[in-house]
Formats: sequence, structure tokens, C-alpha cells
Amino acid sequence: MRFILLTVSVFLNVALADIPIMEEIVVTATRSEKLIRVNPYSISLINADEIRRFSKDQLADVVADLPGVYISDAGQAGQKRIRIRGEEARRMALLVNGQEFTDHREVGVPLLVDPNRIQRIELVRGPASVLYGPKAMGGVINVITDRTVTEPFTADLSVTLNGATNGHLLSTQLFGMTSNGLQWNIGGFTNDQDLREAPHGKIENTAYTSDGVNLSISHNVDNHEWQLGYEQYRSDSDVYVEPEVRFSAPFRDFIIDIPRRDRDKMHVAYDYTPHADFALSVDAYQQTSDREFNTFPLMTLAPGLDTDTSILTTSDLVSNGINIQGDWQIGPEFSLITGVQWSDDDIDQLREREVKTNGIVTADETQRDQAGLESTALYIQGDATLTDRLSVLSGLRRYDVQSTTGNSDAHTIGSLAAIYSPTGSSALRFSWSQGYIYPSLLNLVVGAYAGSRFINPVATLQPETSDTYEIGYRLGSAAFSIDVAAFYTEADNYIDHVFCSTEDACPGRRDKIYKNIGEANSHGVELVMGFRTEPVAFDASVTWIQREKIYEGVDTWHAGVPNVSGHVSATYLASLWQKPLRMTLTGRFESDAKELKATRSGSNLTTHPGYGTFDLAMHYDLMRDTQVSVVLGNLTDKQYHSATQNLYAAGRHARVKLAVSL
Repeated sequence: MRFILLTVSVFLNVALADIPIMEEIVVTATRSEKLIRVNPYSISLINADEIRRFSKDQLADVVADLPGVYISDAGQAGQKRIRIRGEEARRMALLVNGQEFTDHREVGVPLLVDPNRIQRIELVRGPASVLYGPKAMGGVINVITDRTVTEPFTADLSVTLNGATNGHLLSTQLFGMTSNGLQWNIGGFTNDQDLREAPHGKIENTAYTSDGVNLSISHNVDNHEWQLGYEQYRSDSDVYVEPEVRFSAPFRDFIIDIPRRDRDKMHVAYDYTPHADFALSVDAYQQTSDREFNTFPLMTLAPGLDTDTSILTTSDLVSNGINIQGDWQIGPEFSLITGVQWSDDDIDQLREREVKTNGIVTADETQRDQAGLESTALYIQGDATLTDRLSVLSGLRRYDVQSTTGNSDAHTIGSLAAIYSPTGSSALRFSWSQGYIYPSLLNLVVGAYAGSRFINPVATLQPETSDTYEIGYRLGSAAFSIDVAAFYTEADNYIDHVFCSTEDACPGRRDKIYKNIGEANSHGVELVMGFRTEPVAFDASVTWIQREKIYEGVDTWHAGVPNVSGHVSATYLASLWQKPLRMTLTGRFESDAKELKATRSGSNLTTHPGYGTFDLAMHYDLMRDTQVSVVLGNLTDKQYHSATQNLYAAGRHARVKLAVSL
């Protein structure tokens, strides 16, 4: 290997930049600026330079290589979600510029953001509910799109072509600053992807499209800074249903379609910093999330008895929120964060169901559900420097939740963390964090169809809670870095859907119902390493996790999450014709995973096989303001899919991205 690199160096002028990753500043984990090296929580950062090199059309794929992160798709190629440390996607908080994207649907928050618009991603693994609220039980991903400019006009243009889908992504962002200091940004994108090509052929019902626009203006005068913004995202996605489900008796066919999954958001932010010891921030938003979800089950219930059903569901979720936070510096050794956060979610859902039996309409019903959930929370966090090597953070959050079902809950959770730095380049850390999730409007009032089965809501569900304990160690320098963490999580009152019993009095005999089924316990280790020596850089991440589910008399470690997963990459940094060239070979792997699911007659154990695959990525600065990225994906043309995804990965393919800055 060394001989090959030396030989190539005859033709390429090699240059390797020393970048001390541990010295990057992050905000999300503590709601205050803090170096990664001395941050007491497990946090990952993807900066603007890394994002620029990605040729991905979805945010989920951008963060896929981070430790503890798993991608889920629910058969929807265009609406991928992420799971953190095995938690379901609905137990993860998605923030866009610090403001939450609320969603009450069962499969979790889709990451509806154009990747080419992103300037920075900060991801927290483990509960962050004290600072960010009830959706943050599993973790937080904060997508930062804001960008500071000083020029009158600048533009970022990009086009990405995907050979696996014969698709394209076009993205444009325009920025500028007026003579009086007013900054503005306007942009848009369009994304059109056809059927995914796997090694065994095209996968039906995997096409999707999306498009959107964004605009914002901001101004900074003396100690005052304000921003106004608007975002629009439109998407539709076909849904793949596995043949063993689609054509399994009593189904003759089963089709799902999501022709609309949109969001519109208006937001305003204001920051006031009168002096170095105090800062006030206020941000407010209104967001509308629209969805159409249609299912068409065709069944043979008995010889000569066929039913053709259409279930059309349209829902509008309007979310309003405001967060007011004060940052206080009380002496040189103590800082304090205090805040109040209010949110109000209102859903209006219309469900139309028609059943034809042997071609004759035998059932035709319309159901409209309206529900709301209001939450007010007070939070506080103190950061004390006890010695020049030891600091401690502690926080509390008090919830007050009201739903239109008449239910309410008041609950207090806490967190405690400490970090000890024996040297200037290393740190030991410990944290204890509590999580809290109030049942969603889907769980409480609206319910949902899963195929031809209806999952009945239950107004008396209890909130989910959790406790997570974590210890970790970091060591960082320009040439070498390591970050390792061991965690243990206990979660109670987990909400899931189970088959109805006689006592539940469900309307349909095949129905399910939401219940607090029991508890889930997880423990694992996450390891991230980096080594840089001219002209090569090596990076690796490995996650080992075991997850136990205890519900209705069943105690199983078969939770459908692979015990081991991760990636290893080698990057060769060089200069070709006096221009930077980066080549990265990445291997990704995952062990097999077993999943035990309840059935009407008992349980069913499914095994998801493990896999290993390789990608080769090349990034070249063609000119000063023009970059070309080429990715050769799945070099071995392996047929596989992750345990947490329904769809097979693309076969051997190429992706090409051309980005121009003006």
C-alpha cells in the first residue's frame, strides 16, 4: 500500500491539512458554545466542507455513517428517517436552525430538507429532553442552514445525477448583503428520482419527487439581531410493499401511495446581547405539515368472497411554537441558561373508506378527527467550572401538557453531567439524562390504518420515560483522535400497537390498538477514530448495541437492530494540476439482526442478514469556484438491505455532482 501511494505521489503533489476535529465548537448539546473535546455528551458534527462533498439527495444519507445512527425508510424511498441508538424515528427530535419540526405520525419525522442548503449538522446521541423537549428521548439532529455573507451577491449552484435511479437534483441558493447591512437569502431545489436499480433489477414503487423554496432576511445592528424566514417543501413518494406482505393471504394485492408529504414554515428570531454577561434569544414559528396517505387492500376473505377497499386519508397538522432563552454569565466560573418553551399542535384528519364486496359497495364511511396538544415547559441548566480540569452541568425541565382528550400531565425531568480533562487534549465524561415523551395525537385521538387493519387510539395512554447513563473518553490532536462512549438506557411505558383483545372492544376483528406495552432496555458502545499521516487519512466508527424489549409477557433481545455496525474509510489527499483532489474508499458493514414480532397466533422471528459493501468517492476542485464529486457506489454489486430498512440498496452505480459558487 505504501509503495502504491509513493508511486502515485510521483504524479500528484500531495498535501494533507491538519484539522483538529475535537477543537470544533458545537451548540446543540448544551444550548451554548462548547468545544467538542470538553462537551459532556455524545455529539457528532458534519461541517460545510464535508456537506459540500456529498452527492446525496436526502439528509438521512448524509448522516448515515455517524455512530449510533440507523436509517429507516418504511418502504418510502423518498422519505427516509433516522433512528438513534435503536430508538424508533418518532423518538428523535429534528431541529432546523434550532426549531423543531413537529410530526405526530407513527413512523417518525421525515427529514424534509434539501441537503445542498445545509451549512452544518450537529447530532446528539442520547436523551436531550431537558433542553429540547419530549421528542428528544433518543437524540437530536440540528440542521443549520444559516450562512453569514458580506458580499453584495453570491450564489451556490449544483446539479447531482444519480445512476441508480436515473434521477437528478438541481439546487440553487442566492445570498447577499445590502449597503445598510441587511442580509438576504433565496433558494430552491427540484429533485426527481425514478425506480431504484438493485443488483436483481429495478425495485417497483420506489420513485419519488420533491421540490421547495426558501427565503430569509436578517439584520444585525449594535446588540440586536433579527431574522425572518419562510420555507416550503413539497414531496410525493411511491411506497414499496414486500411481496410476502403484499400477496400474503388474505391479500391478493396491497398498494400504498403517499402523493403528498409537504411542509410550510414561517419563523422569526431575535437576539439581544447588551453585554458579555447576558444574552436573550427569542424564536417563534408556525408550521403546517400536510399529508395524503392512501391504501388499497384487495383481499379474498373466503372462496368467492372478494373485497376491494380504498382508504384515503388526508391530514393537516398546524404547529405553533416559541422559545425564549436567557444566557447568563455569573462570574468567571459559572454560567446559567434559563428558558420557557411553548408549543401547540392541532391536527385535522379526514379519512374516507369504501369497501366493494364482489364489485358491490358494501361499506362507505367518512371519519373526521380533530385534536390538539399544548405543552408549556420551563428549563434551566447550570454549567460550573469547579477546577481548571473539572466542570459539571446540571439541568431541570418542568412539563405541563394538555390535550383535547381532557388528559393532562405535569412532569419534571433532570440531567447531570461532568467532564474531567487530565490533559489539554483529552477528557473523561459522565452523564445521566432523563427522557420524556407524551403520547402523540395519533396515539390518543386519531388512530391510523396499517393495511386493512385500523390501529385504535387510546385516550388514557401514559407518557414514556427513560433514564440513560453514559461514560466516555475523548483524545484529540491534529494527527489522531478517538471518541468512545458506553451507554445504558432504561425506558418505561413504551407505546406500541398490539392486536386487540376481547376486553378492548375494538370495532374490527382484525384491528390493533395502541398500548403502553412495557419497557425497553439498551446498552452499547460507540467508537469513533481518526488517524492522519501524510498523505493518507483513516477514519472509522463502530457501534455495538444490544436492545431488550419486555412487553405482555415477552422478554426478547431480538429487537431488529444489528449488534455491530459501522464503517472504515481511507482518504488520499493530493493535488492534481495544482488543484486539490480527494479520494476516499469506504467500507460499510452490519451484522445480522433478529426481530421477534407478535402475531395473532403468537410470534414470528425474522432474521435480517448482515452485509459488507464498498464505495469509492472522488472530489476535485476543478477551478477556484467549481467542484466535481464522483461516487462509485456498491462496488461489489452486493444485494443487501439494512435491518432497519425495507428496501434493497442500489446496485453498482455512479453519482456525479457539479457545484459552482459565484
